[in-house]
Amino acid sequence: MNPAHRLAIPLASLTALGLLASDLYLPAIPAMRAELGASITSAQATMAVFMAALALSQLAWGWAADRFGDRRTIVAGTVLLGGGSLLCALAPGIESMLAGRLVQGLGAGAATVAVPALIRRRFDAADGVKALAVVAMVESTIPALGPVAGTAIVLHASWRSTFWLIAVLALLLLPLVARIVGAAPAPRPAAAGSAGGYLPLLRNRLYLRYALSYAAMFGALLMYVASAPELVTHALGLGIEAFAALQIFGVLAFMAGAAVAVRMVKQLGERWLMRSGMLLQYLAGAGLVGMALAGLAGAAGLVCLAVVAALFCGGLGLRGAATMGGALQAAGDSAGKGSGLLMFLSFAAVAGATQLVAPFLHAGLLPVGVLLFALVTASALLLPRR
Repeated sequence: MNPAHRLAIPLASLTALGLLASDLYLPAIPAMRAELGASITSAQATMAVFMAALALSQLAWGWAADRFGDRRTIVAGTVLLGGGSLLCALAPGIESMLAGRLVQGLGAGAATVAVPALIRRRFDAADGVKALAVVAMVESTIPALGPVAGTAIVLHASWRSTFWLIAVLALLLLPLVARIVGAAPAPRPAAAGSAGGYLPLLRNRLYLRYALSYAAMFGALLMYVASAPELVTHALGLGIEAFAALQIFGVLAFMAGAAVAVRMVKQLGERWLMRSGMLLQYLAGAGLVGMALAGLAGAAGLVCLAVVAALFCGGLGLRGAATMGGALQAAGDSAGKGSGLLMFLSFAAVAGATQLVAPFLHAGLLPVGVLLFALVTASALLLPRR
């Protein structure tokens, strides 16, 4: 097995576990709310608290990865993830549930930062893109399979079982973390000093261009995903099961694009992957705007939206790892902080894009298509030309 695969596949299980803590829980929210006697607002806050903690933790974990090393950072995050899951599993009321979700979100943030930083320190540019693409392929299965598995658990067991499962998996992964990550090189002394904090990265134009390009692309993806249920039910006039089909279709396209990136990065280079991915995403944005102007709905609209999702997600699979890899290469010895700032900017782009389009969703596909096309354009313009 390729060295990039040997390291990336176990590491992907760590980032996937953090994602699973979010997606596995979604079907359990109504049962949790009923048992704890919580309001709908409080129940939804358990997701908002998790995502806020995940986003805000990125900068702290990025600093920790450079200061204390990737192994200690990932172990600490895994312990917090497991501990927060236990708090949720044992929660007697909504207040303790919210506290547990806060701790869970903080813990889940460690792997999303430290795993890319570790890959950057371990491999050269091409093998780093391979490893990042493998991690992304594993992660991409969670949005498709997590809610399905969560539904099966809730149908046959208590909603608390979802949190017990995350806690047990976190405990089982700790020895794997020590074995796999322990072999990786520690940060250099210059990076460990963390002089200047994030200020040097904010002055690093090459890093910022890659990071903001990735953030715009990431924001476009999750803005579309967050808007899709509303688009499917109101703009297309279909049931919510059509959204699930779109998710699976998009995940498969992403995995296909990432598989091409893994196989072809050394032959074609990172620039080819980024440009080809951008072309597919431009076609997706143009296709969504065209759908809106043509007024497509029903089954025909669903088929066209599936093609749009496949183009965008396939493009993301092609260019995502290469764009992230470019940012981490530009960050130099500060790979941990580079990864943390990149993910923080990405979550900020998601929040901004989602809130920007929300007031206009009643107008159907056009606002989403226009914003998607604008974000892809911004991502393309930000990408360094060298």
